[in-house]
Amino acid sequence: MSLASKVLKAGVTRRVLLVGNLAIKFPRWYSWKNFLLGLLANMQEVKFSATGWPELCPVIFSLPGGFMVVMRRATEMTDDEFMARDMAYWIDRGNYVVPAEIKADSFGWLDGRLVAIDYGN
Repeated sequence: MSLASKVLKAGVTRRVLLVGNLAIKFPRWYSWKNFLLGLLANMQEVKFSATGWPELCPVIFSLPGGFMVVMRRATEMTDDEFMARDMAYWIDRGNYVVPAEIKADSFGWLDGRLVAIDYGN
């Protein structure tokens, strides 16, 4: 898929708009509880990004309170790439664990390195 295309994806608590070279994450509104969880997920992603861990796709802009997170758009990992790697081993960095679900659409490529992305499915 070309990075120029526009795609709207949805996870349980957030919607992700992939447009150009950006990934824009918003809380999903279908229940109050899931909206709040989406806000918390965005705030958590901002906090994790501040650690500077190279395995995380960096946040480049966010609104206070978790209302929006903007990241550079990574190229999503293919199923074949996912199957060829031991991702459980990859997320365990020794002194920390990369906060990502172990599934293909949780990872992508940014500037030639593998990063956790969480665009939903």
